[in-house]
Amino acid sequence: MKRTIMAIIGCLLAFTNIFAADTAKSVLDKASASFKKCPSVAIGYTVSMSGDSEKGTITLQGQKFRNQLSNMTIWFDGKTMWSYNKENEEVNVTTPSSAQVAKINPYAFLGIYKKGYKIAFGKNTKQYFEVILTAQDTKTSIQKLTVHINRTNYQPMYVAMSNQKTGNMVITINSYKKGSKQADSAYQFNKKKYPNAEVIDLR
Repeated sequence: MKRTIMAIIGCLLAFTNIFAADTAKSVLDKASASFKKCPSVAIGYTVSMSGDSEKGTITLQGQKFRNQLSNMTIWFDGKTMWSYNKENEEVNVTTPSSAQVAKINPYAFLGIYKKGYKIAFGKNTKQYFEVILTAQDTKTSIQKLTVHINRTNYQPMYVAMSNQKTGNMVITINSYKKGSKQADSAYQFNKKKYPNAEVIDLR
């Protein structure tokens, strides 16, 4: 009898974990769907890492984005990234990995959560769902993501990531504004606007 009861409890716990994971994933699915409905969005955010913090504004259109920081502007057209440093008038051109994009784009997790991560709820509140993504492969660059999703509109409010190379980083979303679709050139570096910039191709 004791073994039977323990077996039943075990099955119930397993079912509960599966249900929780599916529900947590559905929250991310809804957040992804909500984001994809917008032609573009402009997001104000604060990024914190190693005791330092900086505010930025990023305009997103699908996988493309333009990220404006105090001393740097970054363009990404879905494949190529241009990082312009205002102080030294240099532009580095790279083909970034998904982990490198995630460090710059607070919404990048919406493109990686469906593969390679275990998904579960953390400590949910009345204001947000806390969803925790844990990498299934120990070699994955981003090992853990903790995301807070607004219960009302399914917009991300907070993203904390643990990166094997750069350590922990926290992104807090301060504002969210929907916009119209922009030309692809808006997410590419325009040499004519920065005639004195030195372009360094690192691809």
